[in-house]
Amino acid sequence: METLLILIDSSPFMVLFKDKQGRWIWMNQSFIKEMGLPPREEILGKSTQDLLPESKGLRREDREVITKGEPLLGLLRKVTLPSGRKRWHLTDKIPIKLSGDEVVGIAVFIRDVTEQREAQRKLERLNRVLEVIQNVNQLIVREKLGRNHLLNEICNILVNGQCYESVWIILLDPQRGDLLNIFSLTETKVEMKRCLSPQLISYLTPDSKDGFLDFKYEYLVRMGWQLSKRYTGKTFITSRLEHGEETYGIICALLPKDIELEKKEKDLFLTLADDIAYAMRKLDIRDELHREKVFWEKLFNVSPEGVILCSPDGRILRANNAFCRIFEFSTPEEVIGKNIDSVVANERTLEEARSLTEAAARGESVSAESVRQKANGTPIDVSILGVPIKIDENLAGIYAIYRDITDKKIYERAMKENIATLSHAWRQTIELLASVGELRDPYTAGHQKRVGGLAKFMAMKMELSPESVDAVEMSSLVHDVGKIKVPAEILSKPGPLDEVEYLLVKTHPQAGYNLLKDIDFPWPVAEIVLQHHERLDGSGYPQGLKGKEILQEARIIAVADVVEAMASDRPYRKALGIEAALKEIKRGCGTLFDEGAVDACLALFEEGLMIPLFEMYRT
Repeated sequence: METLLILIDSSPFMVLFKDKQGRWIWMNQSFIKEMGLPPREEILGKSTQDLLPESKGLRREDREVITKGEPLLGLLRKVTLPSGRKRWHLTDKIPIKLSGDEVVGIAVFIRDVTEQREAQRKLERLNRVLEVIQNVNQLIVREKLGRNHLLNEICNILVNGQCYESVWIILLDPQRGDLLNIFSLTETKVEMKRCLSPQLISYLTPDSKDGFLDFKYEYLVRMGWQLSKRYTGKTFITSRLEHGEETYGIICALLPKDIELEKKEKDLFLTLADDIAYAMRKLDIRDELHREKVFWEKLFNVSPEGVILCSPDGRILRANNAFCRIFEFSTPEEVIGKNIDSVVANERTLEEARSLTEAAARGESVSAESVRQKANGTPIDVSILGVPIKIDENLAGIYAIYRDITDKKIYERAMKENIATLSHAWRQTIELLASVGELRDPYTAGHQKRVGGLAKFMAMKMELSPESVDAVEMSSLVHDVGKIKVPAEILSKPGPLDEVEYLLVKTHPQAGYNLLKDIDFPWPVAEIVLQHHERLDGSGYPQGLKGKEILQEARIIAVADVVEAMASDRPYRKALGIEAALKEIKRGCGTLFDEGAVDACLALFEEGLMIPLFEMYRT
């Protein structure tokens, strides 16, 4: 016993033993350190209410464990320590019993999961921001009604997408900086104009290189912005709306309460501002072409984008200096008279370039992002906008705009790396959940890993999409997580289960679903876990689903689960062997088990791939 206490005392997990009256009879050093308590000898015999401020709910849980004699597992709560620190703790409370099932105390096991909770919260926040930016970009692509409609809809998307409590887009005169217009979903123009003094507008238009500022409500009040008190203590972020040398105004957003500004979110907000400014520029060009066709020459000359005018067959008639700068030609005369596709496209992109030119020649507006080449053959990322020019309904030519989007493509590649990082974070979350079961039942952990390995290879053998393969693997690793709600003595019982015990075990799919359903995984993990004991003929549980009512991923895991369970040792019997397991799934093929899943499993074992995998996880 002394050796056991020494081991527990050095454990990184917090451990506390209480008697029936709630008095502390022993605790390890991790508990004392985390709670900021005096040395052990000074607090033995004390009660929870004596030393911890938030103890009312804790005492109620203790009484429940003592009264019912059953554990309370997976209690996740935000706690305030005596030092004032806010932390998230995951707690298991286990009754301490003597012979005769008399409860004599409680063993409390606590893990600090603050970092995991914070990482999950930040991940969810970034996902929401990415989603609304995608929605804004989709709106920009299909916008037909003009600038005012676009900016109002952008405010609507950003606020209703629950990214920001308020959003204001403030347009300014590019020369004098005077207020031109205001767009907001939460405040009226009258309210905004009353608050926006020239001095405040000047301050909100940042001079920093990236055009970004963040500040608290109280600072704006001191600057003269008469905002509602509901914004007290909250953070505003603002960025210039600029494209090239032109500044359209600013976008200002209010972060939700308790959200700290992350660098990744700042970068996303700057990208959003760039996209809005670019969309405004694109709308300006479209409207100008529509309203003043006779003045296109002026627009052509002053455009900061690379612009050319082509005949309907793609021959270059005019080219501006920006086009020459982007593609590194010395003068426009170098390209005039040549076919645009032969000038900027290479062998790999020539067919695509011709298809865009042909679509424009048919009178269609075209928009694309692709790779073209400079005069020296160097590739360059560009966005391409081709607009047919009509006079009296006859096609007179094609107005083409080229934009250097090298920086944007670099950012997109960085975003892909960020997405890979987010995917890694989800996998860590799955592994954390799987480890919860391992703490109580090491058999379950090994079983889940072997099922995960087999199910993943089955899904790949069935040529499922990479997303579905990931869903199968991740769900497999936690498919029995609901067993943490099943008493440990039942899980490890060496003999057959009685009817009541078996019914308790059958609750684990629903318990697993309840634990997972509120986690926003990129895969339907909770639903797959809920269905992994369903059978094609409706004889499974807990819902009695049939056939294709059962998710394909769940049907795959069902087969892998049966094979691994029969082929491995169980607490109540020795392994029946691979041969018996494969015979069982053959017997149920098409009635109990999915035919495709069974065929994939049999093929894997025939190829000799799975036996080494099972042995690897077993060790």
